[in-house]
Amino acid sequence: MRNDYPDGCPGRAASGRAEVQDQVVELLRGVVRDFRRQHVRLAADGGFPFPVYGLSLAALQEICEHPGITVNELARVTGLPKSRVSVLMTRLAAARIVRKDSDSRDSRLVRLHITPQGRQRAAEWAAASQRAIGALLQPLGDDELDIIARGLAALQRAFLRAQEPGTAGHAGSPPPC
Repeated sequence: MRNDYPDGCPGRAASGRAEVQDQVVELLRGVVRDFRRQHVRLAADGGFPFPVYGLSLAALQEICEHPGITVNELARVTGLPKSRVSVLMTRLAAARIVRKDSDSRDSRLVRLHITPQGRQRAAEWAAASQRAIGALLQPLGDDELDIIARGLAALQRAFLRAQEPGTAGHAGSPPPC
């Protein structure tokens, strides 16, 4: 019988995997934090008239993917309090980035849509972000970029599987950071 465990001990393999998973989680948190900080600097240095990073960017992406989403639905998918989403949408509406429309069947509901100006600003932001992150990745070797791309693709697949109803990772709200 073949033994695939280091030192012949199944507990050590599990322990090693748990340590690597913990390391991946910490690295991912750090990368997300650094990515957010990079975008804050980019917004400040680029003179963008409104902050399309962090929460605003996440909200805009959801509105683009789900035109007509309500404030309640947006709060649920972003994990933010409804009051915070409402304030954010009021700011983005004042900047003519988002349009707030009354629902035709239920006047209590507000449907959110991105405006043409909002689409343009989001595209400008995405291009500026692409350039900034591209410059950050430039010094990396081809092998490193390939490893990062494959790792991120695998992580994205894991997130997609976790969102599928009936899977162990499926939950109603995201875990705390």
